[in-house]
Amino acid sequence: MSRFATFLIIITSVISYSFAYPAMPLQDESFQNNSSSKVKESIPTTGMAPRMSSVVDKLLINANSLQLTEKQKKSLSMIPDKYVYPLRRIEADYDIARMKINNLMQDPNFDITQVKEETKLLQETALKMAYMSIDAIAEIRSIVGLENFKKILSMLGQQEKN
Repeated sequence: MSRFATFLIIITSVISYSFAYPAMPLQDESFQNNSSSKVKESIPTTGMAPRMSSVVDKLLINANSLQLTEKQKKSLSMIPDKYVYPLRRIEADYDIARMKINNLMQDPNFDITQVKEETKLLQETALKMAYMSIDAIAEIRSIVGLENFKKILSMLGQQEKN
Protein backbone atom coordinates (compact mmCIF):
# COMPACT_ATOMS: atom_id res chain seq x y z
CA MET A 1 0.00 0.00 0.00
CA SER A 2 2.82 2.41 0.80
CA ARG A 3 4.34 1.65 -2.60
CA PHE A 4 1.04 2.69 -4.23
CA ALA A 5 0.88 5.91 -2.17
CA THR A 6 4.49 6.70 -3.07
CA PHE A 7 3.71 6.08 -6.74
CA LEU A 8 0.75 8.48 -6.63
CA ILE A 9 2.79 11.18 -4.92
CA ILE A 10 5.54 10.81 -7.51
CA ILE A 11 3.05 10.93 -10.38
CA THR A 12 1.36 14.02 -8.96
CA SER A 13 4.74 15.68 -8.46
CA VAL A 14 5.88 14.85 -11.98
CA ILE A 15 2.67 16.20 -13.45
CA SER A 16 2.84 19.32 -11.30
CA TYR A 17 6.47 19.88 -12.22
CA SER A 18 5.81 19.38 -15.93
CA PHE A 19 3.15 22.10 -15.91
CA ALA A 20 4.82 24.55 -13.54
CA TYR A 21 6.35 27.72 -14.89
CA PRO A 22 8.08 30.64 -13.21
CA ALA A 23 5.75 32.91 -11.31
CA MET A 24 5.14 36.20 -13.07
CA PRO A 25 4.72 39.34 -11.02
CA LEU A 26 1.22 40.78 -11.01
CA GLN A 27 1.01 43.71 -13.39
CA ASP A 28 -1.61 46.32 -13.81
CA GLU A 29 -4.00 46.02 -16.74
CA SER A 30 -2.56 48.96 -18.68
CA PHE A 31 0.88 47.35 -18.67
CA GLN A 32 -0.53 44.03 -19.83
CA ASN A 33 -2.41 45.67 -22.70
CA ASN A 34 0.66 47.59 -23.83
CA SER A 35 3.18 44.85 -23.25
CA SER A 36 4.87 43.62 -26.39
CA SER A 37 6.29 40.48 -24.82
CA LYS A 38 4.45 37.29 -25.63
CA VAL A 39 4.02 34.82 -22.80
CA LYS A 40 3.60 31.17 -23.77
CA GLU A 41 0.08 30.13 -22.87
CA SER A 42 -0.01 27.32 -20.37
CA ILE A 43 -2.42 25.51 -18.11
CA PRO A 44 -4.16 27.90 -15.70
CA THR A 45 -2.48 27.88 -12.34
CA THR A 46 -3.02 28.86 -8.78
CA GLY A 47 0.38 30.18 -7.80
CA MET A 48 2.94 27.67 -9.01
CA ALA A 49 0.65 24.65 -8.90
CA PRO A 50 -1.40 23.80 -11.97
CA ARG A 51 -5.15 23.66 -11.83
CA MET A 52 -5.60 19.97 -11.20
CA SER A 53 -8.84 19.87 -13.19
CA SER A 54 -6.81 20.92 -16.22
CA VAL A 55 -4.23 18.22 -15.51
CA VAL A 56 -6.97 15.59 -15.32
CA ASP A 57 -8.45 17.01 -18.55
CA LYS A 58 -5.09 16.64 -20.30
CA LEU A 59 -4.78 13.08 -19.04
CA LEU A 60 -8.25 12.29 -20.40
CA ILE A 61 -7.48 13.85 -23.78
CA ASN A 62 -4.29 11.81 -24.02
CA ALA A 63 -6.09 8.67 -22.86
CA ASN A 64 -8.73 9.09 -25.54
CA SER A 65 -6.02 9.20 -28.20
CA LEU A 66 -5.04 5.61 -27.31
CA GLN A 67 -6.70 2.53 -28.70
CA LEU A 68 -9.01 1.64 -25.84
CA THR A 69 -11.89 -0.77 -25.50
CA GLU A 70 -15.45 0.50 -25.45
CA LYS A 71 -15.66 -0.33 -21.75
CA GLN A 72 -12.54 1.77 -21.05
CA LYS A 73 -13.88 4.67 -23.13
CA LYS A 74 -17.20 4.54 -21.29
CA SER A 75 -15.44 4.48 -17.90
CA LEU A 76 -13.26 7.43 -18.91
CA SER A 77 -16.31 9.38 -20.07
CA MET A 78 -17.57 9.34 -16.47
CA ILE A 79 -14.40 10.97 -15.07
CA PRO A 80 -15.39 14.59 -15.86
CA ASP A 81 -18.69 14.33 -13.96
CA LYS A 82 -17.09 12.48 -11.10
CA TYR A 83 -13.86 14.50 -10.75
CA VAL A 84 -13.22 17.37 -13.19
CA TYR A 85 -16.36 19.42 -12.57
CA PRO A 86 -16.22 19.02 -8.79
CA LEU A 87 -12.51 19.89 -8.92
CA ARG A 88 -13.32 23.10 -10.78
CA ARG A 89 -15.82 24.03 -8.07
CA ILE A 90 -13.24 23.37 -5.38
CA GLU A 91 -10.68 25.43 -7.33
CA ALA A 92 -13.17 28.30 -7.41
CA ASP A 93 -13.68 27.95 -3.64
CA TYR A 94 -9.90 28.01 -3.24
CA ASP A 95 -9.63 31.22 -5.29
CA ILE A 96 -12.40 32.84 -3.26
CA ALA A 97 -10.75 31.88 0.03
CA ARG A 98 -7.44 33.27 -1.22
CA MET A 99 -9.12 36.53 -2.27
CA LYS A 100 -10.79 36.83 1.15
CA ILE A 101 -7.42 36.46 2.86
CA ASN A 102 -5.88 39.06 0.56
CA ASN A 103 -8.74 41.46 1.27
CA LEU A 104 -8.47 40.91 5.01
CA MET A 105 -4.74 41.56 4.91
CA GLN A 106 -5.25 44.88 3.10
CA ASP A 107 -6.58 46.36 6.33
CA PRO A 108 -3.65 47.42 8.52
CA ASN A 109 -5.80 46.63 11.56
CA PHE A 110 -6.80 43.12 10.41
CA ASP A 111 -8.28 40.58 12.78
CA ILE A 112 -5.69 37.84 13.34
CA THR A 113 -8.24 35.16 14.27
CA GLN A 114 -10.34 35.85 11.18
CA VAL A 115 -7.28 35.64 8.91
CA LYS A 116 -6.24 32.37 10.58
CA GLU A 117 -9.73 30.93 10.12
CA GLU A 118 -9.72 31.86 6.42
CA THR A 119 -6.21 30.43 6.08
CA LYS A 120 -7.38 27.17 7.64
CA LEU A 121 -10.28 27.07 5.17
CA LEU A 122 -7.80 27.69 2.34
CA GLN A 123 -5.64 24.79 3.51
CA GLU A 124 -8.62 22.45 3.83
CA THR A 125 -9.74 23.37 0.34
CA ALA A 126 -6.26 22.74 -1.05
CA LEU A 127 -6.21 19.36 0.65
CA LYS A 128 -9.61 18.47 -0.87
CA MET A 129 -8.26 19.41 -4.30
CA ALA A 130 -5.17 17.28 -3.80
CA TYR A 131 -7.10 14.23 -2.63
CA MET A 132 -9.65 14.48 -5.42
CA SER A 133 -6.98 14.89 -8.09
CA ILE A 134 -5.07 11.88 -6.73
CA ASP A 135 -8.28 9.85 -6.85
CA ALA A 136 -8.95 10.98 -10.43
CA ILE A 137 -5.43 10.16 -11.60
CA ALA A 138 -5.53 6.79 -9.85
CA GLU A 139 -8.90 5.98 -11.43
CA ILE A 140 -7.64 6.91 -14.90
CA ARG A 141 -4.63 4.68 -14.34
CA SER A 142 -6.82 1.77 -13.19
CA ILE A 143 -9.10 2.17 -16.23
CA VAL A 144 -6.41 2.33 -18.90
CA GLY A 145 -3.81 0.09 -17.23
CA LEU A 146 -0.26 0.83 -16.18
CA GLU A 147 1.36 0.59 -19.63
CA ASN A 148 -1.18 2.91 -21.24
CA PHE A 149 -0.89 5.26 -18.28
CA LYS A 150 2.86 5.48 -18.87
CA LYS A 151 2.11 6.40 -22.51
CA ILE A 152 -0.31 9.09 -21.35
CA LEU A 153 2.31 10.59 -19.04
CA SER A 154 4.93 10.56 -21.80
CA MET A 155 2.44 12.43 -24.04
CA LEU A 156 2.13 15.13 -21.37
CA GLY A 157 5.86 15.74 -21.48
CA GLN A 158 5.87 15.92 -25.28
CA GLN A 159 3.03 18.45 -25.31
CA GLU A 160 4.88 20.80 -23.00
CA LYS A 161 8.04 20.67 -25.13
CA ASN A 162 6.15 21.81 -28.24
